[in-house]
Amino acid sequence: MNTIKKISLSVLFVLAVNAVDAQQDKTVVDGVIAVVGENMIKYSELETNYLQMLSSGDNTVTRCEVLESMLLNKLMLHQAKVDSLTVSDAEVENELNSRVAYMMQYYGSQEKMERQMNKSLAQIKETYRDIIKENILIQQKQSQITGDVTVTPQEVADFYATIPEDSLAMIPTQYVFSQIVITPTVSEQEKQELKNKLNEYRDRILKGTKFSVIASMYSDDQASAKKGGELGFFQRGTMVAEFENVAFSLQPGEVSPVFETKYGYHIIQMIERRGDRVNCRHILLQPKVSSLQLYKAKEKIDSIKTLIDNNELTFEDAIVRYSEDESKVNGGLIINPNTASSVFSSEALNASMGNVDNVDFAAMKQGDITSAVEFKSEYADAYRLIKVLKIMPEHKVNLTDDFDKIHALALNKKRMDIVHSWAKNTIKKTYIRVDDGYKTCGFTLDWYKTK
Repeated sequence: MNTIKKISLSVLFVLAVNAVDAQQDKTVVDGVIAVVGENMIKYSELETNYLQMLSSGDNTVTRCEVLESMLLNKLMLHQAKVDSLTVSDAEVENELNSRVAYMMQYYGSQEKMERQMNKSLAQIKETYRDIIKENILIQQKQSQITGDVTVTPQEVADFYATIPEDSLAMIPTQYVFSQIVITPTVSEQEKQELKNKLNEYRDRILKGTKFSVIASMYSDDQASAKKGGELGFFQRGTMVAEFENVAFSLQPGEVSPVFETKYGYHIIQMIERRGDRVNCRHILLQPKVSSLQLYKAKEKIDSIKTLIDNNELTFEDAIVRYSEDESKVNGGLIINPNTASSVFSSEALNASMGNVDNVDFAAMKQGDITSAVEFKSEYADAYRLIKVLKIMPEHKVNLTDDFDKIHALALNKKRMDIVHSWAKNTIKKTYIRVDDGYKTCGFTLDWYKTK
C-alpha cells in the first residue's frame, strides 16, 4: 500500500457520512464479527466501510485494515462511555446537517441524493444520527488521549525521509481561486409579501393552530419542516447572531415577531430551555428570485467583467467594490467546504465547488478569469466570476510543495503512536471478542489477547 495512504487510513478511520451509500451483496448473511465492550461490529458494517474506502479512490485498502480501524474506534467509544464523556444534541445536528449538505452538493440536489440512496432526507438523517454521535465521542476520546501533541519541522523532515521513494503519492493538479459574486436583487414587494405571510401564520398560531403544523406545511427549511420546524437543542455560537438574539429572548411557548437573517425571514417558537441551551421551532420563508432579477444580476457581472478585460478595473478592486459575498473580506478567496482550505483538487472541482463542470480549468492559466458562472450560493441563485489565483501542477509529494500535507501526516503518525500505546494497555482490561476468521489479518494490535 502507498505509505502515505496507509498512514492516513491508520489515523483513526472514523466512519464518515460519505456521499456514496455503499450497497452490500444482499445474499451475504449478516452477523456480529466483533465485540468491544458493549459495542458490536457487524459484517455488513465492515463491508459498508470497506466499499466506502474503495469508492473514495483507495483501491489498495484491505478489509483487515478497515476492521482494525473499526476495532480501535469501538475501543475508544467504549472508554468514552466509561469516562462519561457527553455530546449535545446540537453538536450532533450541526455535524449531521454539514455532512448532509455535502452529500446534497455531491449529488446535485436533495432529490437526486434521495433517489440515489433510496431514502428520504429524514430517513438518511435517522440512519446517520447515531453514527455521528459516536464519531464525536470517539474524537473527544482521541483528543483526550493525544492531548496537545505537536511535531517540529525536523520531525516532519525525518518522517518524510522514512517514506520509500516509490511509495510517495502523486498529487493531482490543484488550484486556488478568488471570486466576485453578484446576487439578484429581491424586490421590496417580495420581501413585504413574505413578512405578511409570516404574520398571517403567526396570527393563526396565536389563535390556536399548532406551530408544528404550519411549519411542516410552509417552511422553506425542509430539514426542520419534516420535524414540525423543530431544530433541537443548541447553544450560543451555533446559529447566526440575529437568530440567536431572538431565540434566547423568548420564554417557553412564546412566538417571536417576524425577523430577518441572511437566510430569509423567520418566526420562532421557544419549546424548552435547559441551562445555556434552547430548543426552538422555526418557520423560514426565503425570497424567490425571478428570472428577470437573475438576468439583471448576470448583466451586472458581465459589465464588471468588461471593465476588468478593458483594464479599467482590477479583479481585486472589483471584489472590494462590487462583490456581494462574505468572501470579499478575505480578498474573495473561495474556501473548499470539504477541507476548509483554499485548495481545490482538479479531480473533484465540481463536487467541491459546484456548477463548474462546464468550465475548462485545465485550459486556463494562472491569472485567467472565467465568464459569468451561475451557481447556488448559500442563500440563493447567483452569478460569479472566478479568477485562477494559483495553479500547482501534478507532482510527486515533496517537502517543498507539500510541507503542510507531510506535516499533517507526521502529526497523525505521532498521534497514532500515542493512541496505539494507550490501546495496548486498554485492550488488556476490556472485554473483546473477534471472530476467528480474522486471525490471519496480522493486526497491529493484539485484539485476540494472545500475549
